[in-house]
Parts: sequence; C-alpha cells; structure tokens
Amino acid sequence: MRVSEDRYSRDLRRLELAHRLIQHEVRTQWICAITGLTDERVRNLLHSYGAGSVPRHRGAPPTSCVVFFRIANHPEASALAALARLWKLVPASPIQNARAVLPGLEWGEGLCEAFEFFRALVPGGVLSVNQFILLIFSLAEGRVLVAHCAQCQAAILIDPLEAQRLRCRVCAAPVGRRGSPRVGRAERRPEEGRVEDQVPRGDQQSLF
Repeated sequence: MRVSEDRYSRDLRRLELAHRLIQHEVRTQWICAITGLTDERVRNLLHSYGAGSVPRHRGAPPTSCVVFFRIANHPEASALAALARLWKLVPASPIQNARAVLPGLEWGEGLCEAFEFFRALVPGGVLSVNQFILLIFSLAEGRVLVAHCAQCQAAILIDPLEAQRLRCRVCAAPVGRRGSPRVGRAERRPEEGRVEDQVPRGDQQSLF
C-alpha cells in the first residue's frame, strides 16, 4: 500500500509540475525530460488543463549564450545566474552534458520556484524559462561563470574565454550615467536590493 501511495504522490507531482512548466511556455521536450512524462502525455495535458491557448515554441531549444551578454539582457542574466546558484540548480563542480544529467522532478520544481521568485522581483523581465534552462546548463558545464563586481559586489555573468574587468555595467559606466535601475546594486532600497538579500539567510551560499 505504501508503494502505491508513493507512486501516486510522485505521479501527481509530475502532473502538477508539467502544468506549471506549460504555463511558463517551456518547450515540450524539456517538460518530458524534467517530469519523465511522455510527449503524448504532455500534449494531452495541454488540452485537459485548458492550456491550449498558451503559446508553444517550435523548433530546437536555444543553444547560444550570446543572448545573455547583450547590453539589455546582461543584468537580468546575471541575476538569474545568481538565483540558479542560490537555489542549488547548478552543481558545485562543472559537469559534462548537463542536459542529460540535471533535469528531474526536484530540479524542475526548483527551476520554477527560482524563476517565479525573480519574476516577482522584476515583473518586466524579458528572459524566458527556456533561456533560464540554457543559462543553468551553461553554468553547470562551465561555459559561463558568475563573478562579483569589484566595486559593488553585485553578481555578474562572465564569459571565461574573454578577458574582462570584473565590474558591472552600472559601475563601469561614466559617473553621469549611473542612474539606471539594475538588479544587484548593494545600495538600492531593500525591496530592490541584491537578489541574494531577498533570499532567507539559511538558503544563501557562495556563488563559487
């Protein structure tokens, strides 16, 4: 009886997580990998949950990290990278083929929690969950890294193949142009402070 109850609870978690991922417009192949559900089961959920109106993305998932280093996206990508570390979505040591190793039920639940937490802080964010997944895989494989700004200590995403100064875009800007709001500045108001400051202290860990 106990085995049946555990199996039922796990199946229920899979379905709830799949519905959550569908609402975030996660690609079908990632929903299957994360939840363990079949492609057909996921497509049936799109209709049974009344989620047929949710936009679906066709084609291969994004694979290029270039999008994270665009001027408009870099602060948001840096904050999401810090959250990925804080939520322990990225292993402590680099791994190979993160796409095959990381996806799983608990990992997927943490993925949604971290992204939803970020969206609560930054409702106007532009990066999607699909891009967040790519960012996590890139961090896990060491293709991108998280460092700290030498001036304000904000988390910044860096390309390990490029030589660069460890300063965030705000601190690196001319003094007269440092008025733009950015996630991660230590001197901002508490509700808009560093991502790390919004997480209970017991859940914080080093970003390295």
